[in-house]
Amino acid sequence: MKIVRRMSRGIAMACALCVWAWIPAKADAMLEFYKGKTVRLVNGGAAGSGYDLYSRMLAPYLEQKLGAKVLVDSRPGAGMMIAMNHVWIQPPDGLTIMLAPGEGAVLGKLIDDVALRFDLMKYGLLARVNTAPRVLIVYPKSSYYTVDDLLKQSKPLEIGANGKTDAASDTSAVMCHALKLQCKITIGYKSSADFALAAVRGEVDGTVLVEDSAARYAQGGQLRGVLVTARERSRLMPDVPTIYEAAKLDQEAQWWLDFREDIRKIGRILIVPPGMDQEKLTFLRKITKDILTDPEALKEFEKQQQPAFFGEPEEISELMRRSLVGLTPERQKEVKHVIADKYY
Repeated sequence: MKIVRRMSRGIAMACALCVWAWIPAKADAMLEFYKGKTVRLVNGGAAGSGYDLYSRMLAPYLEQKLGAKVLVDSRPGAGMMIAMNHVWIQPPDGLTIMLAPGEGAVLGKLIDDVALRFDLMKYGLLARVNTAPRVLIVYPKSSYYTVDDLLKQSKPLEIGANGKTDAASDTSAVMCHALKLQCKITIGYKSSADFALAAVRGEVDGTVLVEDSAARYAQGGQLRGVLVTARERSRLMPDVPTIYEAAKLDQEAQWWLDFREDIRKIGRILIVPPGMDQEKLTFLRKITKDILTDPEALKEFEKQQQPAFFGEPEEISELMRRSLVGLTPERQKEVKHVIADKYY
């Protein structure tokens, strides 16, 4: 048995050495391929949105690693599904990368969104770039300061959003359902920047934003944070309580919030069109990991209040798989009703 174990360790070490010997040669070939070419970094956000900002921060790092010109290509609309549909039909040549809403795509699948023209699990997944708690943020002249204020309201809480699975609307729907709030969700805004501005102008009572976007509006006094929809507080808005701290939640309410939080952890992901050859996919995974775990890059992301939180592709794929197949038919029907119908 000891001999077998020693042999196994020896084989493993030999294979590791082979891989390390193989990587530089393959990397050189990949760098030669990218030299002088143009890569499009697609996202579904409008100018000034979180997806747009992350894309513009990633682009120079990708340029440095690839030796190619990287252009940010924003294609907003339909809860970012227009951009995902676009990337789905692009050639898998390594010249198209997307910063995609992984959680929105999962939720779209769960509610049978007809706008989805792709199979999420067939994209090439490079990495998770970021995931962060979401914050209910409201018009500063409103009377909503606490969860108790929300529960005492005599009229529906009006929430602005883009589409039914854009993270703002579906997180709001789950929050309203868990708290048994009267809510009305208005969709159709072109981007998160647009529905956030609708809240700033008082056209809606508020919206739900990821913490980096929420913090920017709160710091300028344009909007006010009421609660974080996660179990942990926001690092960027530490004085805003979590929904678990601010409300008494029964087990059913906690199930809904935890269900949405598990999907939230999928986060913003980097993907490529389906069918990419394994060597190119491996190369792109390596350089994105190098960027998203580099201490200097992480400091720069933090400085811009756009923190990176790298996730391995295998880990994120498993989160997506569990989210898509882990519900009973009855629970999936209920999820579809709450997210797609109840508050519209």
